[in-house]
Amino acid sequence: MINVIKEALSDWSDTTDGREQLQHSYVAAALILVLSAGILGLVNYDLGQKILFVAILAIAMFFINAVAWALLQSFVLLKISADKATKKLSPAKSRKKSTKK
Repeated sequence: MINVIKEALSDWSDTTDGREQLQHSYVAAALILVLSAGILGLVNYDLGQKILFVAILAIAMFFINAVAWALLQSFVLLKISADKATKKLSPAKSRKKSTKK
């Protein structure tokens, strides 16, 4: 059983990047906290409410992080990759021009 969990975590680590892993951990933490808040809320109402508040914060961090990464991806990372692509094409174009002369 432990080997299966290790293999699953290894595959998850190989197939996802750090940003996706962070998002997955926010969702997992929120689900665990909501479940524990529900169970503990039956015994101690105030403690259940406090844990639920932490779960809501984890969900909020998930959405804030998703929006921040989407904005970063669209405004910064795409431009950087486009600049790298044009720099790679530029020497090839200059070589073609020099061979045509």
